[in-house]
Amino acid sequence: MTKYTYVIISPLDYRYGRTEVKEIFSEERRLRYMLEVEAAIAQAEAEFNLIPREAFKSIRDAVDSGRIKPERVREIEKETKHDVMALVKALSEQAGSGGAYVHFGITSNDVLDTATALQLRDFYPVLMKDIQDLQEAFIRHVSEHKNTPMLGRTHGQHASPITFGLKMAVYLSEVNRHLVRVKQCRRRILVGKVMGPVGTGASLGDAALEIQDRVMEILSIFPERASSQIVNRDRYVEFLSVIAGIATSLEKFSTEIRNLQRPEIGEVQEFFDQQNQVGSSAMPSKMNPISSENVTSIARFIRSFVTPEQEAAVTWHERDLTNSALERFVIPYACVLIDYVLVRFREVLDKLIVHKDVMLSNLLRDDYVLSERIVTELTERGMGRQESHEFVRKSAMEGYARGITLRESMIQHGILKKISKEELDLIMDPRRFLGQSSRVCDMAVEESRRARIYAFGGESSEF
Repeated sequence: MTKYTYVIISPLDYRYGRTEVKEIFSEERRLRYMLEVEAAIAQAEAEFNLIPREAFKSIRDAVDSGRIKPERVREIEKETKHDVMALVKALSEQAGSGGAYVHFGITSNDVLDTATALQLRDFYPVLMKDIQDLQEAFIRHVSEHKNTPMLGRTHGQHASPITFGLKMAVYLSEVNRHLVRVKQCRRRILVGKVMGPVGTGASLGDAALEIQDRVMEILSIFPERASSQIVNRDRYVEFLSVIAGIATSLEKFSTEIRNLQRPEIGEVQEFFDQQNQVGSSAMPSKMNPISSENVTSIARFIRSFVTPEQEAAVTWHERDLTNSALERFVIPYACVLIDYVLVRFREVLDKLIVHKDVMLSNLLRDDYVLSERIVTELTERGMGRQESHEFVRKSAMEGYARGITLRESMIQHGILKKISKEELDLIMDPRRFLGQSSRVCDMAVEESRRARIYAFGGESSEF
C-alpha cells in the first residue's frame, strides 16, 4: 500500500507572497475566522433571546481557549465529508453545555462567506497601504523629474518631447484612481450573511434580519440585504475585477521600465547588485530587468482569476456547490499575489536608476521629433495649418531619404523665408517644447493627496 506524505506544490508556499498576507489566508487563520463567526452568531442569538446567555458564554470560551485545532477538524472531516460540520462538531466538543446551540438556525455558507469577508476585512488595510506606498514612490519621481526632458514615443517611434516626470505623473494618476476604486467598493465587498439555507432566516424567527445586522456589527463588516444560501457573487467579481485592474496597471508600468532599459534606449535601469547578483547562467555580463519581468508574469496570472469567479457567480436556484472549490484558489491567490507585485514594483521604483543624460542625448540626437513644433510655429506665422503640415511632412520624408536632419531639409525647402536662422535654432531646442508637463506633474501629486484623504479620511470627496 502506497504511503502518501504531504508535499508542497504551490509556489505560494515556497516562493511568492509575504508571510503576513499568506497568514490571513492560511488554514489555521481561516479556522479562526470561522470560529469567530460562530461565536458572533451565538452572541447575537443570545442577545435576542434565541439561545441561553450561558450557551453563548460557553461557545465564546471554547473559541477563545485555543483548544480547537485544525488537526481535529480534519480528523472529523474524514468521517463527515463536510468541512463546516467538522468545525461545528469540533467546537461543540469544547463548548460544554453550549455545544447544543452551536450553529443554531444557520447554514454552512453563513459561516464560510462571512469568514471570507473577515479575511478580506483584514486584507483591505494591507492592500490600501500597498497602493499608498506605490503612490509615494511615483510622487518622488514625478517631483524630481518634472523638468527632465526625454523623448516621447508613440507606436514605438520617436514622438514629441515629454518629461520623465510627466510619464510618471500619468502612471501616478492611474494609481490614484485605483486607491479610490478600492475604497469605493469596500462596503460592497466586506459582506456576510446569516440568513440560513435559502435566505429567508426562517429558523432565526422574527428577529432574523436584526440578528444578521448584529452579527455583522460585532464582526465590523456589512450585511447582505437579499441573499440566497450564499453572499451574492457579483461582489467577488467586482473585487477581483478591481484587483485585475491594478495588476494590469502594474504590467503596463513594468513593461515601460523593461522597454526603457533596452540597451538601444538605456534611459532607466532596475537596480542590479553587481557585487552578488547573477543575470544569466550562460552570459555573466547580463543585467536583466527581472523584477519588472516577474511583475508582468504574475500580473497576467492575477487577471486570469476574474473569469473563474464570473463562472462561479452562476449557480442553480438558491445555490449549488460549483463555486466552492475554485474560490478556495482565486480569492486567496489574488490577494497574496497582488500584494506581492505591488510591493515588488514599488521596490523597483525606489531603486530605479534614471539616466537623465541618456534621455537628453537621445532627445537631442533626433530633431525630427520637433515636427509638431514647426507645424504650430508656421501656422501661427500665417501659413495654413494643412499647408504647414504638408511642408514639414515633405521636408521630413526627403530628409529621411537623404540621411540629413529635419532642420537641414527644411532650410533647403525654404523655411528661412518664414523663420530666421536664429529663431529656428531656438524653436528647434526640444527643451523649449515641453508644454504644461510641469503643471501636469503638480496636478497629479495634488490629486494623490486628495485621493488619500478620501481613502483614509472619510467618504466626503469629489471622487
